[in-house]
Amino acid sequence: MLGRARARRRWGTIVERRSELFFLAVFALAFLLHVHLFHYTVDDAFISFRYARNLAEGTGLVFNPGERVEGYTNFLWTVLLAAGMKSGLDPLPLSRWLGTLSGLALIGAAWRFLRRRLPDGSLALLAPVPLAASGALALWSGAGLETVPYTLLIFTGAAAATGSDRRSWLFPSALFALAALTRPEGALIYAVVTADRMAQRRLGFRRALPGLLLFLAAVGGHEVWRIAYYGDPLPNTFYAKTGGGVDAAGRGLRYLWRYFCPAGGWALLAPLPLLLIGTRRSWERTFAAVLLFQLLYVIAVGGDSLPFFRFLVPALPFLAALAVAGLDRLFSFREGNVGAVRLIALAVLLALPLHASFRGEAVRFLGEDRDRVELHWKVIGRWLAANADPEATIAVTTAGAIPYSSGLKTIDMLGITDRHIARRRMPEMGKGYAGHEKHDMGYVLDRRPDYILHYTFLLPEPVFTTGQFRTPWNRGLEELLTDERFDREYRGRSAPIGRMYFVYFQRKEEG
Repeated sequence: MLGRARARRRWGTIVERRSELFFLAVFALAFLLHVHLFHYTVDDAFISFRYARNLAEGTGLVFNPGERVEGYTNFLWTVLLAAGMKSGLDPLPLSRWLGTLSGLALIGAAWRFLRRRLPDGSLALLAPVPLAASGALALWSGAGLETVPYTLLIFTGAAAATGSDRRSWLFPSALFALAALTRPEGALIYAVVTADRMAQRRLGFRRALPGLLLFLAAVGGHEVWRIAYYGDPLPNTFYAKTGGGVDAAGRGLRYLWRYFCPAGGWALLAPLPLLLIGTRRSWERTFAAVLLFQLLYVIAVGGDSLPFFRFLVPALPFLAALAVAGLDRLFSFREGNVGAVRLIALAVLLALPLHASFRGEAVRFLGEDRDRVELHWKVIGRWLAANADPEATIAVTTAGAIPYSSGLKTIDMLGITDRHIARRRMPEMGKGYAGHEKHDMGYVLDRRPDYILHYTFLLPEPVFTTGQFRTPWNRGLEELLTDERFDREYRGRSAPIGRMYFVYFQRKEEG
């Protein structure tokens, strides 16, 4: 009888594990289809691609040869792409594969973490649901940037930290060091996690010291290199995008509202009050601290102008884990069994944000932006590469695909890769499009670019109109209309590209 009981338990365990693996495979497939639905590469990714290409070709980690400006915010990601390019790999599919694999790993990590931490392991299968259903995670997994690999690092780092009560602090510190080298705010999250574990008396200074030294050696070493190489303590993007005070904070709050209301993020917030029932678990407090930091960070920087809530992606696994923990607390409090029907109902609740991937303002913007990159900016860049003097300089407001495809020296009129514009004080900072507010057209004209691309879209007719200068996202272009030097030194030109026309301004020949 005892042998039969053991055999039944063993068979039950095998069936349960196979069922879990089956559902994980379903979630993984749903996530891959979700990524494929978007098939989107953001223009900003080409900035990193250009830095990576220059590094791989021996020019240095620069945007323009001879100009040391840190116009990227993803050091480790850019270096990884450079290594791939050095080996002959195309950075576009490489970045997509790395991001997508990181998304799959994140889904698996969230499930594995909760399976070990929740009394009812079946509820852990709910964690992958909001992640696989998230348009934000799916889009930014394949968009070419470091967002999802960075999210994987901070989540696994925090998960390792909450399991390190009796183990070395070296492993979570190493993960957070990689995260901080991928994005600078990873250092702040490490500080939040470390401070919280110490406040809970789960981590003493003596045990934390080796990990802290490892983290400081890695991140501090990079900071010393950054100052020596670029001459600045922070990336140029920090100076170009931050500022605005109360106005930026208001924009950040509106950013959160759009995610948690129209985009369906409220479905993840709803179970959080249930965490107040019963005794709070140690890891829940740490995850809540990280989540709160992420939300405050989004408010402080004023959100983001790119689609599908890029800045909230690092918060998603923490939000999903806490939401599932809240549901677990509800059933533990009621002393009830979850059951298959309830599990399906909860999964449907957590999957509500999926609707935002098929309709709404973000989907419309995404379709337009995909066309901009593929049908306009790449095409314009290739035309410049074929027709402009290789020594020519262009001035653009879209500093990704056009400079990358053209290979020409570029003045970024928004200041992301330009030190002077990035540090210019703007009186209306925080009231416009995030990351698109700074400009200095007098400075641009002083640099005498050969081409000024005031309107980076192909047109059905080679016509210049005043309306092409007026954009809601950067007022600097309007300054060109009243600048006498611009009128005196530049003339409008057009070039046929297929059935469309590329209109631009070219500097007049002297004499």
